[in-house]
Amino acid sequence: MSKAKLRLAALATHPVQYFAPVFRALAAQSDLELKVFFGCPHGLAGEIDPFFKTPVAWDSAPVAGFAHAFVSGEPLTALTGRCGAALGLRAARQIADFKPDGVLIFSYSPAFITAATCFLAARGRRLFLRAETTDVDHDRTGAKNALRDFLLRGYYRLFEHVFPIGTHSREHYLRLGVSPSRMTTARYAVDFDFFQGQTAIWNPRREALRAEAGIAPGDKALLFCGKLHKPKDPLLIARALALLSPETAGRTWLYVVGDGDLRDALTAESRAVLGERAVFVGFKNQTELGRYYALCDALVLPSQTGETWGLVVNEALEFGLYVLASSRVGCAPDLIVDGQTGFVFPAGDERALAEAIEKLPALAAMVCLQAPLPRPGDLARAVSLALGGASRTGAAE
Repeated sequence: MSKAKLRLAALATHPVQYFAPVFRALAAQSDLELKVFFGCPHGLAGEIDPFFKTPVAWDSAPVAGFAHAFVSGEPLTALTGRCGAALGLRAARQIADFKPDGVLIFSYSPAFITAATCFLAARGRRLFLRAETTDVDHDRTGAKNALRDFLLRGYYRLFEHVFPIGTHSREHYLRLGVSPSRMTTARYAVDFDFFQGQTAIWNPRREALRAEAGIAPGDKALLFCGKLHKPKDPLLIARALALLSPETAGRTWLYVVGDGDLRDALTAESRAVLGERAVFVGFKNQTELGRYYALCDALVLPSQTGETWGLVVNEALEFGLYVLASSRVGCAPDLIVDGQTGFVFPAGDERALAEAIEKLPALAAMVCLQAPLPRPGDLARAVSLALGGASRTGAAE
């Protein structure tokens, strides 16, 4: 007689393209029956994204390949405040009706997530946490952060096991009292199969793409890919470009993939140095990104706040790009080896970034990783073991 599958519920605010491969990997586990409960369908119908300032509907099938349900049809903003708490109670009831053996919670906010977690804990459910946690993405001092720490210590006690997204995440949990025996690190990952296909399509076309764009042999092409808003600090790139030697500046390109409030300012400042070699292509969906990764040499991620991991780094490394990342980028200690896969510069330091651009490796030297990048199945296997009751001490690290 075959062993009965364990039922796993997962709770997330809305469909996210980066979570989908994890859910599909969980659904593929032979010992699990998965159902994902989303607070709302944000991202499926092309709503205006508040940061990209453009309609966003992900083209990577973010709800395909696993059982799921939507707790509400409300906009994403409805998951905050009193309305969010009420929807959290509704989610807890729907999850209870599923009769899960465990519930995997994504994040500790907004109110929708927090309320649902507390209701489920009160009903004695086994809870597991996968959240974006770090202490390095902000300057965390003062009474407000002391209160945050106090509340999070209590919140983390509700969970049987947590799955840190990387080194900084694990350090955060340890600092707030989560024992190593309750943790299994499973680093943030992108969809391996998808990007394998993309690199197979685009990387062989690299030289042709560069020639078509007018990028001469010996030129350096930098890439920024993300939201053009203050937390990402894209204007630091323009300030760094202004510090380049005339020789380097004359052979440097900047491709900007994304949109947001700072687009006009970044356009003006970067073109003052590079002219038409500063190329702005706007928001691009996942299936459109390969062209830009393939023709560029290095990704620049200068984030000042909020970059708990930086999955764009995973994507760039899949394509063999060098990565210039600020010290506030969460994945830096896990994925960036100085001089090999990239360079980490102090956040906000345009001179250090300019020096890193000056020293970029020769274009022919594509990055070769010494260790495989994280995969969505890493978390799926860790959750399966934890849900099955196996004693874990971080063997996946």
